[in-house]
Amino acid sequence: MNQKRKITWVTQLAYGSGNLLGSGALAISGAWLLYFYTTFCHLSAVKATLIFSLATYLDVILNPVMGFVTDSFYKTKLGRKFGRRRFFIMIGIPLMLLYPMLWVKNMNFFYYLTTYILFEITYTSVMIPYETLAVEMTDSFEQRTYLTGSKAMFGKIANFLGAAIPGVFIGIFGQDSPTPFFCTGVVYCVIMLISLTMLYFNTWERTPEEVADEAVEGIAEGIKKLFVDIVSTLRVKTFRHHLGMYLFGFGAEWLFTATFTYFIVFALGKPSTFVSELNSMNSILQLISTAVFIGIVAKYGFRKPFAWALLVVIAGVLGYVGVFLLNVPHLTWVIVGVTILFGLGTGGVYYIPWTTYTFMADVDEVVTNRRREGVYAGAMTMAGKLMRASIVFLLGVVLQWFGFESGASSQPDSAVHAIIGVLIIGVCGLAVLGIVFSFKMKLDHKTHKVVIDELKRIHEGGRKEDVLPEVKETLEKLTGIPYERCFGNNNIGYKPKQ
Repeated sequence: MNQKRKITWVTQLAYGSGNLLGSGALAISGAWLLYFYTTFCHLSAVKATLIFSLATYLDVILNPVMGFVTDSFYKTKLGRKFGRRRFFIMIGIPLMLLYPMLWVKNMNFFYYLTTYILFEITYTSVMIPYETLAVEMTDSFEQRTYLTGSKAMFGKIANFLGAAIPGVFIGIFGQDSPTPFFCTGVVYCVIMLISLTMLYFNTWERTPEEVADEAVEGIAEGIKKLFVDIVSTLRVKTFRHHLGMYLFGFGAEWLFTATFTYFIVFALGKPSTFVSELNSMNSILQLISTAVFIGIVAKYGFRKPFAWALLVVIAGVLGYVGVFLLNVPHLTWVIVGVTILFGLGTGGVYYIPWTTYTFMADVDEVVTNRRREGVYAGAMTMAGKLMRASIVFLLGVVLQWFGFESGASSQPDSAVHAIIGVLIIGVCGLAVLGIVFSFKMKLDHKTHKVVIDELKRIHEGGRKEDVLPEVKETLEKLTGIPYERCFGNNNIGYKPKQ
């Protein structure tokens, strides 16, 4: 079978390199695009964050659509020739040329809105299929863990590049020039072109013969299937817990990233080059942190490591705020120390939810007796984009409400205090909610093996009546429904007309 191909170190590197798009583009835009808009493009904080939010809300619709399309794409000649997932990676390669267009100065609001929307659509069209590939390529818990570990490691490399490249160009052209950001867009565009090419030629997916036909007849029925399937994911208990971990854990990180540049520049009075230096160091620390968490998760599961990681992040945020409130002497060295602490937790926060995701379709197969990797990728990414758009827009509203002045070299005390409030209440509050959901998660390497073994037994003709009591109990805890209603004997998900 295609999925039984050997996963080599080249495979792991190629798969992981795809996250140079997933994490790198987001790292650069998350850290600098709001600052670029409000400093060099004459946009207010509300207009700048509105661009993020409108583009992302529109993209929210595209996420489940892409999951639906890619699940059904074997029905087409293009899908059978190039792959139902990898086809979209292939066409995304030349579309990376959109990225430098985000960083052109002195254009109007509608130019920035349009270019950001187009790049968000391209990003989603590549990342939804990409997220399914680890599930497609192997059934092994260990191999999936290391594939997603490679993805996470490249994410940290992307974060480092996303921090270091702007810093290099700011050093060359100066912090008062918009040129560093356009140069960053060009250089990172080339990096994404290379990484996606490697990804396309060194990965694979299940063959059409191994995949149940998910296609439906008619547009109306297809739309019905799309929305029924997306909503149905919330009826799977493990996915609800996983979604809470992902949304609140990542939400804390997204809000921190969007606020951090403002905190360093306006609250601590440091130059923007210092932001780049801290982000570069943080990404290296995340790389180390991720490597450690890969081994921890492979051995102990997801729940406790995720909670530990978020506790470290909370401690880091409180450390940053403490430096400001106490007016700590030797400011630079203390900030570096806090950044070291923060970076050691952040790697786990980013790595664990996307590793957990790769096992959702297995639990779902117990419930629906279908393979819906694309549906879950679409549902998860849609929810993430919705969360990200909302918190970024609320950040803009809060800053504007408290007197933030676009293009100014300093901000009034009210705006600075608002930045501090966002860190304490917003970032730490979201992190606490992520911890709460992590303790609800029951999926780990042991319970996943129970899932895989029972799927194999049933698919090989085993009777449901012969299930072992401990297996029955485990599956009911993971799915949230009685075992007797598993394997499609329920109304969860789309049911074709008979």
